[in-house]
Amino acid sequence: MLEETGITLNKMDVICINQDIIETAHFITIGLFSDAFSGEPKVMEPDEITEWCWFDLNNLPSPIYFPSAKVLENYKQKKFYISK
Repeated sequence: MLEETGITLNKMDVICINQDIIETAHFITIGLFSDAFSGEPKVMEPDEITEWCWFDLNNLPSPIYFPSAKVLENYKQKKFYISK
């Protein structure tokens, strides 16, 4: 987390694991939740991320990277795993 965001998680819980298979790739995404962190988000990979922003869970921008959208869907529905 620190390497990609500049944030240190002091405590975290795994909230879901997702699997997505598309023509060109196989993604395994592990969703984490933390309300105990330190630091401020920083752009650590400017070739991949232009900025970090905080949003209300019910007022998210669109489009959202599809593996991240599935993590959020799992979180809202209290599901741990979605296979497709």
